[in-house]
Amino acid sequence: MTRAQTPVTSQRRLLAAVREARDTLRLTQKEVAEALDWSVSKIIRIENGSVGLSTTDLKALLLHYGITDRDRVETYVRLARESKQPGWWDEYRRAFKPEFVRFLGLEASAVTVRQFQLLLVPGLLQAPEYIRSLMEKGRNTPEETERGIEVRLIRQRRLKDLEFTHHFIIDESVLYRRVTDVDGWRKQLAHLREVAEQPNVTLQVFPFTAGYLRGLRSSFQLMELSDQMNDYFLTVEQPSGDVYFDEAAGADKSEEYLKIFYQLEEAALPPEETPRMIDKALARLEEE
Repeated sequence: MTRAQTPVTSQRRLLAAVREARDTLRLTQKEVAEALDWSVSKIIRIENGSVGLSTTDLKALLLHYGITDRDRVETYVRLARESKQPGWWDEYRRAFKPEFVRFLGLEASAVTVRQFQLLLVPGLLQAPEYIRSLMEKGRNTPEETERGIEVRLIRQRRLKDLEFTHHFIIDESVLYRRVTDVDGWRKQLAHLREVAEQPNVTLQVFPFTAGYLRGLRSSFQLMELSDQMNDYFLTVEQPSGDVYFDEAAGADKSEEYLKIFYQLEEAALPPEETPRMIDKALARLEEE
């Protein structure tokens, strides 16, 4: 399924159109709910995507907003149907928390991913040996370990799609924090070097010599979900578990972290220096 056809992308395009239609008429959610004899909470849930939008409800909304052009209505109905198609992440709804499953769907559809990692290799850049080592050290059962590896490798498929762009910044310490045995670590470093050469991937190293910036307090991932303004989804890593900020609840947070990322990007070594830094880590590994 291409980016334009993912259920998440179809849903977001549809909901953006529905919200825009209401805003154009300067109607409040309460006014729409009263006119259609719905609850306000139903309108809120529809617009934020927490519930599905049936074809019947969609047509009722469009009629109320004065949208009757046949082609336009059919386009919106098609988007509604596409949004209900299962994505690969839906297979894991019983295995993971709802927040994480939603994250998987958004990441699979994001136009651009920006990630800063202070301690570990970013998940999208992890080699299989590295993933297994992390999973086994995370008090997971054998079944959970295999499932975790499987999901992470599926997530990495987006790297092969040149429609998507990725910007990664890792702290220099990540190149020396050995998570696997020597052979596995050698493979991980080689994998980083290989991925960094892809045209849709930018990998930078934040060197020890750069000192301290406020962005160094935690790792985070900022996903640009479309070309619409401020359409972001932010994940901030915490010891007790990741914290998710969607575009509605965390618009200010996303803007703040985007500025932090740009500051880190400016202070990090240029991308052309990354192979040299990885080779330096590999050389040190061979000396041991």
